[in-house]
Amino acid sequence: MKVTLLSKSDSKIKIMIEDVDVGFVNALRRILISEVPVYAVDHIIVYENTSPLYDEILAHRLGLIPLDTPVNVTKEVTLGIEKEGPCVVYSKDIVSEDEIIKPIIPDIPIIKLGDNQKIKIHCIATVGVAKAHAKYQSCLAFYKYFPIIKIDKKCDLCGICVESCPKNILKIKNDSIDMVNIEECTLCKSCEEQCDLRAITVMHDPRKFIFTIESYGNMSIKDLIEVSTEIIEEKCDNFIKLLAGVAEHGQRCKV
Repeated sequence: MKVTLLSKSDSKIKIMIEDVDVGFVNALRRILISEVPVYAVDHIIVYENTSPLYDEILAHRLGLIPLDTPVNVTKEVTLGIEKEGPCVVYSKDIVSEDEIIKPIIPDIPIIKLGDNQKIKIHCIATVGVAKAHAKYQSCLAFYKYFPIIKIDKKCDLCGICVESCPKNILKIKNDSIDMVNIEECTLCKSCEEQCDLRAITVMHDPRKFIFTIESYGNMSIKDLIEVSTEIIEEKCDNFIKLLAGVAEHGQRCKV
């Protein structure tokens, strides 16, 4: 397997993965979006709520606020929020007992309080995974096949394919068609469909992928990759042990 960095920011990374099949990259995608453990508000205790929103709606909104999550920490964390209007209550108004585990985005609006309206809420955050509840999702992960665009010699440089490309990947240069930022190709095949001469062919490499991870901020990109690969390794080790048990005892094992 070969991995090449294409672009990177604090919350997003794009890499190229080669010499693997689609099963591997899809397994990595599924683990990233559904099995990486992160913190989220799990339940609340409402001491006072004279706001326009029901307790259940406030619980839902608080549960969806992403919390900073250190690796390999699973303890429960308590947080509190107490505000009186008139004001807008933001995620930065949530006070955590742990200075590390707190809302990572300070300006998420929770509720607008009017005159003499007040909320006083005690929150308990736990570690969970997104396959149990969406509030525990840590990132968005997706991939696509690496595109291959072939130009036949019968191309007359009419420029129709260039005009039809929604990503502006094709350019006419020095009596030929060049490709710019080919990784941006979405494999829509608009250029291929518009060419009357059938001089352009759009394909994909079945063992080469462009993989993108966008963190919601709960964990860094580095931690997300490390934790997800550890989960894959653990799953593979468990599967191998189960297969060994079947081979040795000749009986079914529960997976």
